[in-house]
Amino acid sequence: MKRNNMLKRYLFYFLISFVYCKNAIEWRSRSIYQILTDRFSPTNYTYTQCMESPLSEKALRNYCGGTYRGAIDQLDYIAEMGFNAIWISPMPSNIDIETIYGVGWHGYWLNHLYELNRNFGNEQDLIDFITAAHKRDIWIMLDVVANHVGPNLTTNYFPFNKFEHYHHPLCFIEDYNNQTQVEYCSIGNEQVPLPDLNTENSFVISTFLSWINKIIRKYQFDAIRIDTFRHVRKPFWKDFIQSADVYSLGEVASSNTSYVGSYQTIADGVFHYPLYFILKTIFTDNDQTRQSMLILENQVKQNELDLKDSTLCGIFLDNHDQDRFLSFTQNQIRIQNALVYLMFSDGIPIVYMGTEQNFTGNLNVENGAGDPWNREALWRSGYDRSNWIYNYLRKLNQIRFLLKELYGEIFFRSHQQTIAVDQYTYIYKKGPLIIIVSNQSFQKSKYISLPSEITGRKWKDLLSQEIIHLNKFNLYRIDNWYPKLLLSI
Repeated sequence: MKRNNMLKRYLFYFLISFVYCKNAIEWRSRSIYQILTDRFSPTNYTYTQCMESPLSEKALRNYCGGTYRGAIDQLDYIAEMGFNAIWISPMPSNIDIETIYGVGWHGYWLNHLYELNRNFGNEQDLIDFITAAHKRDIWIMLDVVANHVGPNLTTNYFPFNKFEHYHHPLCFIEDYNNQTQVEYCSIGNEQVPLPDLNTENSFVISTFLSWINKIIRKYQFDAIRIDTFRHVRKPFWKDFIQSADVYSLGEVASSNTSYVGSYQTIADGVFHYPLYFILKTIFTDNDQTRQSMLILENQVKQNELDLKDSTLCGIFLDNHDQDRFLSFTQNQIRIQNALVYLMFSDGIPIVYMGTEQNFTGNLNVENGAGDPWNREALWRSGYDRSNWIYNYLRKLNQIRFLLKELYGEIFFRSHQQTIAVDQYTYIYKKGPLIIIVSNQSFQKSKYISLPSEITGRKWKDLLSQEIIHLNKFNLYRIDNWYPKLLLSI
């Protein structure tokens, strides 16, 4: 009898795991909204913390009060924008000792692996949040950290409380081209040291493998985002990802496509940092530094050479570690072009919370577009659903849903193919869709010949709803630099 009950329990958890744990193929058609748990929404709509103006750096480096319960209250804000996946902050307990960079409100300064960060809520709160998201068909990607712990050298960490659990001697990375330093030295500094975990140690390895397997099954996470992916040896990650058994997306913050691509042999996808560095130079309002669209097309070619599968990579315009994208441009047409490329190029689009509310950071201070100024509490915006960027993102997500309805996963598996490119305009085909993006205005009209394999002289721009008829030479005339999504009808 006892044995039968155990078998039934095992089958129950197996079936639950089978239903909720999503693989890489299923993630291709998703669009991800990144939240910082502490900055998204507090419990019971108590929007009082981190509301002062101007906001101080000290306030931004401490807890603002966002919780899992609060996130439930604002799930419809995300759903109505059309996003069907959320990337959340790391869940374990973090260092709360004050440093020159504040406390570990962000989740990346581990203190106790097995305890939840009580500032975000308890176990039931997290379960209820994920359940509420799943009811809306929103999948949850958990951020995980296995490279380092928080800056707390005077108190034991748990369970990594022995000398051999860390790399010694403590060193700091001085040369990011030196892979030995990258993997064995700390990403911190002398003021805020972040002890580097010894991921060759058998206890450290077995602890993390067991932990990730258990929390994925217990909470029904759908994917993992892996922090500091390049800073840990690849064999460790291979076992870690196998234990997680969900879609994995690794952070490799480098502009070298070949180097970043080498990590896609381990994870399902990597954050497309090489593309990120190009996009912010292409779609900038600065006429002196703006780059040609030709470098974007070169990057697309590089993707095919160096990435195992670019359609499984995470593409983004900014995140909590990078300057706010909207600090580079406030031109509405340029923003539209950037967002269209983000949502309709190869890869899984990720939008950092606050973009839809035109967050720019604090441009009145030095480096005000970056940390900590790029980590504002979202409730400062009032969750304004009338903001034009919020509604533009909703439109783009609706078009993605339409394409999935019409073509299924085939559209998202297809790789973009260049049709034409010049200094200001890039035109490419992805499946049956023709995408036209530009980064500045131009004086003379442009004519393009649409691919012969796509028949039909009648097209519809899914953005403007305009019906377009090609001329007798089968040419399409481009008169302005608004983005276009053309589908043959």
